[in-house]
Amino acid sequence: MNKTAVNKLNDLIQLDADAVLAYQQALDACEVSEIRRKLKGFQDDHQQHINDLAEIVRAGGEEPKIKRDLKGFLIEGFTAIASRGDRSALLSMLGNEELSNHMYEAALKLELPGEARAVVERNRGDEARHLAWIKEAIAARLWETKEGAAAVEQGEHRK
Repeated sequence: MNKTAVNKLNDLIQLDADAVLAYQQALDACEVSEIRRKLKGFQDDHQQHINDLAEIVRAGGEEPKIKRDLKGFLIEGFTAIASRGDRSALLSMLGNEELSNHMYEAALKLELPGEARAVVERNRGDEARHLAWIKEAIAARLWETKEGAAAVEQGEHRK
């Protein structure tokens, strides 16, 4: 695997690592069980992306590079500040998922070996699904639904 491909895969690993932390901030702010359940699933997807991409990088004879950088601290910090309740958490994650979609689309424009391309395409599909659900949840104002109100009233949040 060429150095450009390895660097791009490492960029995606970093992006997904930052997303895992940002999702934790969003989860901590959520009260509606349906929103929490979906966001937790998306966080798990990002962790799986890290594992799969790291395996590809190692198979190419390199070590994956995961480090906290300024961008990661900013993404996590912005999400923490902006995530005050379900609506704010969803709006914060909307921006993060738009960035993830953009980065995965850019990676697919590179020449990637077969297995690496398959993993990036699969991950890109997850990102598109995350973004679509978040957009739908915001449009439907899911935090205002009967289930959402019931979850808050019954104290089901932050479990």
